[in-house]
Amino acid sequence: MNIIIASPESSPYSKTGGLADVAGALPSALARLGHKVKIFTPLYKSVREKHGKIAHRGIRISVKLGDKNHDGELWQEGNYYFIKNDLFFDREEFYGHGDIDYEDNHLRFAFFSMAILEALKAIGEEAHIIHCHDWQTALIPLYMKLYYREEAVFNKSAVLFTIHNMAFQGLFPKKVMDQIALPSGLFNYKGLEFYEKLNFMKAGLIFSDLLSTVSIKYSKEIQTKEMGCGLEGLLQERKRDLYGVANGINYDEWDPETDKYIRANYSHKDIRNKKLCKKELLDIFKLPHKENIPLVGLVSRLDPQKGFELIRKGQKSLMALPIQMVFLGKGSKEIENFLHKMAKENPDRVGLSIGYDESLAHKIEAGADIFLMPSRYEPCGLNHLYSLKYGTVPVVRATGGLDDAITNYSYSRKKGNGFKFRAFKPAAMVNALKKAVSLFLSDREDWEGLIKKAMQEEYTWHMSADRYVKLYHKAISNSRERPGNITEVMR
Repeated sequence: MNIIIASPESSPYSKTGGLADVAGALPSALARLGHKVKIFTPLYKSVREKHGKIAHRGIRISVKLGDKNHDGELWQEGNYYFIKNDLFFDREEFYGHGDIDYEDNHLRFAFFSMAILEALKAIGEEAHIIHCHDWQTALIPLYMKLYYREEAVFNKSAVLFTIHNMAFQGLFPKKVMDQIALPSGLFNYKGLEFYEKLNFMKAGLIFSDLLSTVSIKYSKEIQTKEMGCGLEGLLQERKRDLYGVANGINYDEWDPETDKYIRANYSHKDIRNKKLCKKELLDIFKLPHKENIPLVGLVSRLDPQKGFELIRKGQKSLMALPIQMVFLGKGSKEIENFLHKMAKENPDRVGLSIGYDESLAHKIEAGADIFLMPSRYEPCGLNHLYSLKYGTVPVVRATGGLDDAITNYSYSRKKGNGFKFRAFKPAAMVNALKKAVSLFLSDREDWEGLIKKAMQEEYTWHMSADRYVKLYHKAISNSRERPGNITEVMR
């Protein structure tokens, strides 16, 4: 198949979170299965500055939105295709400054979505599947039905829309519809209206041929009022077309046996060098060496979604445990300030690095004994999978992909790969962590047995890619059965 991946970010070029890892790793896995894959993503300022091999392909495109024409160019490196428009993408950040989104994000990503379709038309190569990721690409299936269905390159095209996080839907005032070439008749509760605002994600959910999200558990959770973020009714209507596909991880980059970032390599056959990685990590954070107590690591966006409320409210109980902790991340200033205060009050127990450092993230996975993920919700997550590979025992909240992948360790049967808790309460988190600490302190042989078994688990992109190929075929079948549904939602 000719597969098009449309994503607002893609590793190794642009990244704010797990979406980029998926858009970066999935194409390679699909290619290994024999498919032809092109990835379309914006040419952000930072991408152009850091990746000098990206070159103009000689193709110029023009997108008409409202009464304005917006010109763009198609740039390329390998199977990555970049949409260039300096007005929209030559900026310091991808989506906004700090917690404030750019005011013209509706224009930026409407342009991006239609520019992909124009670029494919210019290339003239038939697309069997267009795989769209999150709200920034959610207008693609709608634009296809409105303006491109008669184009030969799209005659056999189907769309799979993947939800990475229901909390981010792309909400804008109704008045922008004219600016982005959307008929006003689509603004109703069956269409794109969402509490008197325009909702980009609804376009993807309504007009795509098939829907997916990044774990089986999350595909069920988002159909509930608690986690559907107001779209649970629509998702329930399309539940037969909604699937969960767990992310894989790239073992070329995340494997302690070959990791170039860590002090010493190790494997499940010989884990002795993990102690050297722990020493290095303690030195980096200027914490005293206390090998006989566990070191707990956390690498995360500093966002309320990630459960920092539990750490803040449970701080006293956490610090009563015989542990040290290291944090790496950036995001909410409120969470940053809390962690600074926690580190200052516990200088021998808590280390903090604000920002994102790829090398340090690897060092934490290798050097920590326990990895904490107390997420309020987690569509899939990747760090718990990295942690299994690095023999760093996950302690997680039982939600989304965390619940799918982690099974509670049984002391009697000596089975399981981590520890998890269900209630979003500080006491539940602390109790789960206490169980991990107790095993570490009381039975080192069983602890090492747990580590070695966890390190042998596999979450490859090959398995995920194979699942996506099956969904692509189903999407193509669906597209034949429901060729057009614009009139059904027009007022």
